[in-house]
Order: sequence, then structure tokens, then C-alpha cells
Amino acid sequence: MQSNNLLSSLLSSSAQTTSANQMPVPPQQQDPLAQLRDIHVPTEVNVWPLDWGWWVAIAVFLLALFCLYKAITAHIRHNKARKQALALLESISAQQSNWPVALNSILKRTAMSYYPTQQVAGLYGKQWQAFLTSALKSSDSKLESDLGLLVSNVYQATPSPSDFETCKGAVKNWLLKAKLPKNKGAYGGVNDGGLNDGSAHDKQTKEPHHA
Repeated sequence: MQSNNLLSSLLSSSAQTTSANQMPVPPQQQDPLAQLRDIHVPTEVNVWPLDWGWWVAIAVFLLALFCLYKAITAHIRHNKARKQALALLESISAQQSNWPVALNSILKRTAMSYYPTQQVAGLYGKQWQAFLTSALKSSDSKLESDLGLLVSNVYQATPSPSDFETCKGAVKNWLLKAKLPKNKGAYGGVNDGGLNDGSAHDKQTKEPHHA
């Protein structure tokens, strides 16, 4: 009898264990990787057609680039005659017997490159000196005096060699400091070909002048 009870107890315990093992596992105890969702790759972004804001930005950039190009080319064109005059100035030496005329010719040709020929070509002596002074950006008493020295040497039969460096320096300073006009309409136009050839000035210098 006791053995039968023991056997029944063992069978009952085994049945309970099997039933417990067959019970569903709670969701929180399942594999966590199984809870992850599939990775979805985002759709490709198409940049074309461009938004209107990009078109505006591109237009502004191109306009700024064009304006910069125009400003640079205008600056180069405006200073072309001035740079050519400075280069020509270096070829003048005190050994030349007519160095005052050569220096003065550079000034006259430069002025005629920026101002109407008829306004400049006929100027000489005090009138020419006054014109050179009026073209300066600011008052410079020493430069004005040195320009006067050059003008006086132009009309001397034998120029003073000791005045050469002063006169040459005056020409260089005037070329660097002169406020040469940019408005073509107001002054008859800048000579886009560079430094004026000086033919009108040469014609004027053949006529007798007095300082």
C-alpha cells in the first residue's frame, strides 16, 4: 500500500513538472533581439530641380562675379597710361641734353590720356604748372615747387644737371599722386590704348612759348 502511494506521488510530481515546462514564457523573458524592427533605408533625396532659393543665390553670386570682373578691368584700363608713363620715366637720364623736355613730355602725354587734348596740349609755363597742381589729390607745397623747377628748366637753353633728380622725382610723384579722372563722359574719355602718343603736344612745342 505504501509503495502504491509513493508511486502515485512521484507520477503526480512528474506531471506537474511537465505541465510547468509547457507553460508559455512571458514576453519580458523572450529573446530581446526578436523585438527589434527591421532597418528601413531612407529613400534617396533628389536635389533636382533646385529650389528657388538656390537659383536666387546662384544669380547673386554670378552678378557679384561679373561686377568684380568689370571693376578689375576698369581699374587696369584706367591706370594703363599711368603705368606706361612710369615705365617711360625710367628711361630718362641726366645725360640727355633735353631731359627737361623729355620729363615734361611724359607729364603732357599722361594728361592728354585722361583729359581732352585741346584742354591740355596748348598749356605751357605758369598755366601748365597750375594745371598740374590742380590735378593733385591734396595740396603738396614741395611737389608744387619741384614741378615749377621742371617747368622753368624746360625753357632754359642749358638746364641745370643738379636739378635732374628733383625734377624726375617731381614727375614720378605727380604720376602717383594725381587724381586722374575716371568719368569718360565728363572729360572726353580715357585713351584705352594707353599713353597718348604726344603728337598734339609736339606740334604745340614747335611754336614759340614763354615761361
